[in-house]
Amino acid sequence: MSAVTAAVVGVVANLAVWFALHVLFRQTMPVRALGMSFDAPVFGSIDPWALALAVVAGISLFRFKLGVLRTLAICSGASIALYFVLGAV
Repeated sequence: MSAVTAAVVGVVANLAVWFALHVLFRQTMPVRALGMSFDAPVFGSIDPWALALAVVAGISLFRFKLGVLRTLAICSGASIALYFVLGAV
C-alpha cells in the first residue's frame, strides 16, 4: 500500500511542477539527453502577473493561513480583474 501512496504522490508532484512551469513561463525548451527528456523554462519569458499571483497565493496560504477556498477566491478575483484591465494577452 505504501508503494501506491508513493506513486500517487509522485504523479501529483509531477503535475504540480508541469503546471507551474507552463503557467509561470510563456516559453519552454525541450531538453533531451542521456535518455531523459524534460521542458526547461526560457527565463526571459516569465509572466510577471502569474508570478505575482503565485506569490500572493503562497503568502495568503502560509503566512496568513486563509485557507484554500479563500485564497482561490482572492486569486480568481485578481486574475479576472487583470484580464479586464490589461485585456486578453
